[in-house]
Amino acid sequence: MPDTAAGEPIHVALANTLRDAIQRGEFSPGERLPAERELADRFNASRTTVRLALSALKSQGLIGSGQGQGTYVRKARPLQVLAMDQDRRARRAENHAATFNAEVARQGRIGRQDILDVSPASATAEVARWLSMPEGAPVLVRRRVMLVDEEPYQLGDSYYRHELVKDTAIAQPQPVEEGVLAVLERVHGKPISYYIDELSFRMPTPQESTALKLDPGVCVVRAVRIAYDEDDTPLEAFDQLLAGDKHILVYEVSAE
Repeated sequence: MPDTAAGEPIHVALANTLRDAIQRGEFSPGERLPAERELADRFNASRTTVRLALSALKSQGLIGSGQGQGTYVRKARPLQVLAMDQDRRARRAENHAATFNAEVARQGRIGRQDILDVSPASATAEVARWLSMPEGAPVLVRRRVMLVDEEPYQLGDSYYRHELVKDTAIAQPQPVEEGVLAVLERVHGKPISYYIDELSFRMPTPQESTALKLDPGVCVVRAVRIAYDEDDTPLEAFDQLLAGDKHILVYEVSAE
């Protein structure tokens, strides 16, 4: 029987014991856990207690199950995102515009983006706030999914003032070879000066879970990056939805 704190349910203590075993490496990513009966015998617990413990670990995204697969430790291969660095002008030039693909390649993996839709739309209240424009004003939106090793990692919707980009490569449903930010700077006539990030964390909708192939209990990170020129005019709002178990966000913050 696993050790229990005062008043702690047995299944919670068992879930904690199994979690510790996984984190110590006793069960490797992708490895099947022992069957319920074996776990019940090992920990002198009822099978109901074992089921509750496994259910708790599933809800936390630590283990998964599938038809004919039993219960297994999930394979977590998070992507490191250098959040403060990825859109710097020097990095964009170094990566020849395909920033996401290049960053994924740096980590020995293969990245690509599938464009889902490029079309005009009306600014919602949220988009209007990001782009400092009236609600309902015309915008252009580019929707895409970012994949790593053919597995969906991110959903990304980018919003622009329609009048600014309507006659550019940004308005076409295909990759922008010179890079979206380079196009923006050229047609706007001023360079991007800085970015502001808005991060929030929540559970996904059913549609988002399907699109990102999330296991139960896995949260998403919403990262909205707004690009501004030197006059504080917003040029792009990039609304990303990141699978919470597939990313490590890295921020370098100056101590000056």
